[in-house]
Amino acid sequence: MKYLIWLVIALAVVVWFQRTKKSMTAGAASSPDREGARRNPFARKRDEPRQQIEAMVQCAHCGIHFPASESISNAAGTVFCSEEHLRLAAS
Repeated sequence: MKYLIWLVIALAVVVWFQRTKKSMTAGAASSPDREGARRNPFARKRDEPRQQIEAMVQCAHCGIHFPASESISNAAGTVFCSEEHLRLAAS
């Protein structure tokens, strides 16, 4: 029974040291701006612009969906995901 009590005390000391170490490292790296971000990681700063939603297109050869900015199209306007699929469709 006395070993169990010493084990619980030792475990409590280890947990206390870990929490103290964690709070000290977080306190040294935090700033007023980061403090709010730590409370709500999904919060957006007021001056931060919103990201634009990009249109998705489908490759005519393999059918994969990908962003339109990464597409390659032929003269007819057919969209492909890579130059290799464009070449394969042309042949």
